[in-house]
Amino acid sequence: MTLESYLQELIQLNTTPKHAQLINLSGLNNDELEVFSQWWPSVPADRRRLMIEWLVTVVEDNVDLDFNAIFKRSLEDPDPEVREKAVAGLWECDDRSIVTPLMNLLKSDPDEKVRASAAIALGKFSVMAETGKLLQRDGERIKELLLAVVDNPEESVEVRRRSLESAACYNTSRIKDLIRWAYSSEDQKLRLSSVYSMGRTCDPSWMGTLVAETQNQDPAMRFEAINAFAEIGEEEAVPYLVPLLQDDDPQVQLAVVHALGAIGGPLAERAITRCLKHPDEAIQDAAREALEQLESEGDPLAFKFLHRPS
Repeated sequence: MTLESYLQELIQLNTTPKHAQLINLSGLNNDELEVFSQWWPSVPADRRRLMIEWLVTVVEDNVDLDFNAIFKRSLEDPDPEVREKAVAGLWECDDRSIVTPLMNLLKSDPDEKVRASAAIALGKFSVMAETGKLLQRDGERIKELLLAVVDNPEESVEVRRRSLESAACYNTSRIKDLIRWAYSSEDQKLRLSSVYSMGRTCDPSWMGTLVAETQNQDPAMRFEAINAFAEIGEEEAVPYLVPLLQDDDPQVQLAVVHALGAIGGPLAERAITRCLKHPDEAIQDAAREALEQLESEGDPLAFKFLHRPS
């Protein structure tokens, strides 16, 4: 069966295809991509959305499949929902060739959801830049754009806050000021993003603020504070995390277990071990994963001697 015949067959499906039915779209070579590119615009928008959604779902379950060529082409699709899903599909892609297309989407796409998705996707490249895995000039371009978007009062809150989250790992004095600005906002989404961004800085200077937020009445804020502790990795956070294993919100409890596994140390290990007898199976599973994480990183009891407090 030719690729074009196979594609026509996919369009006509009335049910979600099995993974095996989509494998032929994985790792398209240049000739195959050309066939796909000529065929794709003729597909009705609702079917393009559905097909991209299928591919995103499949690749989340099987990272060995590679639909990046299709996702990259779909960044220029006339339908905003297709563009948004294409950005989401590129979550594992670290090819610098998509940096400029993502930046262009963030700068000028007419759809807010697409701009927000592009801002989120650029966060991975921000981290790569800060860890020396991306050209410095690319990192600077990304940082400048993200900060310009955060500073733009005409941009939506959603796009501005996602841009702040992605810029946070640069941890400059300007970014610290923007995190404080967002934290002092009356907009709850901006405040949530500010706490998330505190973790992304990996800066222990935010510890006091995060401790306070563990007592916030909003479980979403407690959740973000816990995850921020995990990112910063300071063992001093553990005594504030352990009581939250009794939190009323199950997602908060799960976040605590994951955070304790990320931070480590003897107190964290004991708390995680107790969770193996928790009545919630999800907590038990998370505890086992956390203990495996500690074991894979070496002797957790040695952690306190290796990790100097700030």
